[in-house]
Parts: sequence; C-alpha cells; structure tokens
Amino acid sequence: MGEAISALSTVTQADLDGALTGAFAPFSGRLRRDPDPAACTLQELGRSGVLADALAAFADAHPGCERPAVASLWSAYLFAGLIAPALAAGARLGRDLPLGSLHLAPATGLPATAHLAQEFAWPAPLPAQVDRLLAESVAPVIRSLRAETGLSTRLLWENAGGHLFWTLSEIRRENPDRAGEVTEALRALRWPREACSALTLMRADAVAGREPPRRRVCCLRHGLPGSSHCEGVCPLLRRTGESG
Repeated sequence: MGEAISALSTVTQADLDGALTGAFAPFSGRLRRDPDPAACTLQELGRSGVLADALAAFADAHPGCERPAVASLWSAYLFAGLIAPALAAGARLGRDLPLGSLHLAPATGLPATAHLAQEFAWPAPLPAQVDRLLAESVAPVIRSLRAETGLSTRLLWENAGGHLFWTLSEIRRENPDRAGEVTEALRALRWPREACSALTLMRADAVAGREPPRRRVCCLRHGLPGSSHCEGVCPLLRRTGESG
C-alpha cells in the first residue's frame, strides 16, 4: 500500500495538465488525478445504464439522424477522450496512466472527464502503456458499445484505431525524443484478439507513414446531415474509384 501511495504522489494534477500541450491542449484539465463520485467505472459503463442515457442524450441533439451514425460519432468522441490524453500525458511523463472511470456530461452525453485508477503512475515505456490502455480501457468499452448499439466490433475498433494512430503520430511529432518508442509501439503493438484484423491493417498504413491510416469499414459519418464520406480514408470511396 505504501508503494502505491508513493507512486500516486509522484504525479500531480498540474503535471497532467502541463503534459497536454500542442495538439493535445484541448484535453488539458479533462484527465483527472482524483476520483469523481459522479464518474462510472469503464467496466460498469454498459451495465449501469449510464451508457444508454449518454447515447440517448447525444441522439436528442441530432434529431432525424440515422441512429447507427449517431452512435458511431459518439464512440469517436469517447475514444478521443480515453486514448489521446492518457497516452499523450503518459508519453510526456514516462509513466503508465491507466484509466479507472469516466464522467459523461448528463446534458450532452459526451465525455467530460476521464479519471485515473488509483494504482497509476508507475514508470513504463510507451509500448506497455499502449498495450494496457487497449486491453483494460478500450476493449471493455467496445464490448459495452457493441451490446448497446449493435455496431460491429470492427467498426468500433477502427474508430478507436483512428484516434490511437493519430495520437501516436502526434506524440512523435511533439516529442522527438520519444520517436523510437512510438516506432516500437507501432511495430510491437499487441491488442485484444477481437481487434486484431482491424488494427493490423491500420497499423500497416501507420508504419508505412500513411496519415491517416485507411479504414476497411465505413464509420457511417455520411449518415449525419451535412457530413460526407471521409476523403482518402473511407473504404466506400475506394470501391467507387479511388486507388487503395
């Protein structure tokens, strides 16, 4: 217990906020060191009804839109809030920052803050941070989203993968001293079995330097009024004439 408290005390809220700069500045203040009574653990998100309420609130803000497209868009906000701040701050601080819970804003249904598990802050290289985040945070959320929305597992993993590979690319751009760790994380990346085919293909694009990595399943964004297919990424465009 003493070692856990010591590890906890080595990272302050100011450290977390200060680590989120540049492209990650919008997340400053949204990665929280202390727990929040209003937050729900990632494992309980689907079982508690919090996820259903959040999706309903978000759908209310998009009347007339196709529900699968709204759910997919909501998941993209969620993955951004989970992946980008945890890995960006973890890379800057050189510490594993596992997530414990998430606070969703009742009015909008969108992620407001992500809260670190209390056993966080152990020194860890970036590849280990990525592996733990995917296995312990992203995977259970995807299982809950799959059960709640009916969206395919592959679509959800590709939504998560887009934010994962963007985050790693920005970490390398903003922290040149960690470029080697980013390359290692890409090449040695492990992930839960259900994510294998989705992330393997996106990872191949990322290793080859293609930004953003191409999708193999459409994210359904075109189902939202005023939105279109994602140029250079959407597989539906490649099927109708783009080279892939």
